[in-house]
Amino acid sequence: MFQQLLYLLFVVFISPSNSNRISLVGDDWTITNKLNHTAQGHIPGTIHTILLAANQISEPYTEYNDLDLRYLIHSNWIFTKKFNLTSDFLASNQITIHFEQIDTVANITLNTCPIGRTNSMFIPYTFNVTNSCLKLENEIQIDFESPVIYALKQADAYNDTVPPDCTPPVQNGECHVQFIRKEPCSFSWDWGPAFAPIGITGDLYLEGVNKTEIIIELESVNLASYTTDHKTWQVDVMLSSNNDEFTSKLKFVLENTTWSYETSVTFNHNLTISLSISDNHVLMWWPNGYGDQPLYKLVVSNQENIIGSRLIGFRTVQLKQNEYEAGINGTSFYFAINFQPIFIKGSNWIPSDSFQERVSDEKLERLLRSAKLSNMNMLRIWGGGIYERNSFYEIADRLVKRLQYHPSIVLWAGNNENEAAVAQNWYGVPEEKMNKTKDDYRKLYVGTVMNAVKQVDKGNNRPFVTSSPSNGLETIIENYIAKDPQDPLYGDVHFYGYHDDSWDPTTYPITRFLSETGIQSLPSLDTWYQTTTNSSNLNINSSFLLHREHSENQLTEMMFVILINHKNF
Repeated sequence: MFQQLLYLLFVVFISPSNSNRISLVGDDWTITNKLNHTAQGHIPGTIHTILLAANQISEPYTEYNDLDLRYLIHSNWIFTKKFNLTSDFLASNQITIHFEQIDTVANITLNTCPIGRTNSMFIPYTFNVTNSCLKLENEIQIDFESPVIYALKQADAYNDTVPPDCTPPVQNGECHVQFIRKEPCSFSWDWGPAFAPIGITGDLYLEGVNKTEIIIELESVNLASYTTDHKTWQVDVMLSSNNDEFTSKLKFVLENTTWSYETSVTFNHNLTISLSISDNHVLMWWPNGYGDQPLYKLVVSNQENIIGSRLIGFRTVQLKQNEYEAGINGTSFYFAINFQPIFIKGSNWIPSDSFQERVSDEKLERLLRSAKLSNMNMLRIWGGGIYERNSFYEIADRLVKRLQYHPSIVLWAGNNENEAAVAQNWYGVPEEKMNKTKDDYRKLYVGTVMNAVKQVDKGNNRPFVTSSPSNGLETIIENYIAKDPQDPLYGDVHFYGYHDDSWDPTTYPITRFLSETGIQSLPSLDTWYQTTTNSSNLNINSSFLLHREHSENQLTEMMFVILINHKNF
């Protein structure tokens, strides 16, 4: 399963000056299904949040709603909206429709004319509708397939198994999440419920462009390398244009510095320009606790017209994996930022809500600021969730003061725990199928994911590891599947000592890098009372608490550990 991790590529299209956007978000959408559900709602939104706002269901997080509302995601849904366009807009040389994020499998029509299909919540979609049925009065219809039924059909069509087929029964989840490009934890996880939302969770708009003018788009900026001999930074700027071949004069300005650069270039659709910026013009960006986080706006213009800009930071990243002196086994595994070793203090980040449309930038700011004030300097963006929106990384850049140019991202990891799952056969793959399972793993994470990331994020801007945990370089030596990916002498390790005395430091492993750990606990009463109005539900042995415990026998084990270690309380 492709669960890429980001250790704190994206393409963002900057609207050209001669384009005209018509927003399709707002409160005038209608959703329906064959179960007689009909509601007016707001986009961005999903079926749960729209029905909740229409008072047709109660808050999904309360009582047993993760099961009581499950029928909603076993049904197909139709989203519709009527809108008007002007004759001037319809006269545009090119009209496109843009979905920033759509969740997940859907067929889209405009005035009954099919315009496209989506099948991944992780990428934006753009469809050319220039020659479609657009007119002055229009209706867009989006037919969503049940993600649960879609995943089941895809699994059946594959004619082979991809373990695990289903989540453990204690999680009350759904099956075959490997067969849909959707947030894996939305089918349930050990820490969360299965809601598998359906809907539009990002911006949605029509764009009309007059192609008689030259249009240049800033796609991305990459801090490619730093040369110690000359003390200069190489910054690669990727530009594109759909116009036929032409020559243009470009200007690059790094605001609040004296640095600028002008050049004439010939465009043939895609173009990368490498800029050289001396140390004298900028200050280095440092992790929280090691210095400041200066960010600089790089502005790209064409004959006085601004094409686009990015906020960038200047820093180097090295993942040090060196052999120790004689007598010490294993290799090191630590980060050096700007050539200085960093003592990592951090946490894992999971999606902050099951429904992404409820996550405001203010909430992200509060949570990330809390991490900073706790003296953390690294967040591991957990691989079973989402890639997080651009504003998440912009806040991270600023606080430790999409995605390629963000200084706060220091490592890509291809997956979460999948190497360990294959090497240790977590899911009981028969021996005769194990070689194929290993080959499939290498094809996906080495041949596909690693190559794709390295092709886009070029230079030595940040390292890539195929899995987390892994043995780092030792994993590569062992052909990307180590005998023991959790070996504490190499790479990173995950550790959960549920049965151990957490007050005893000797129970914790001495590792090169501990990238995931945790101790289970119960929420506060204030939190519980937001989920139930029945106080009897809060008895430690109640069916309500047991229903919300997604790890087998963990409530009993927690009580046992407390009893045997009561001397510490």
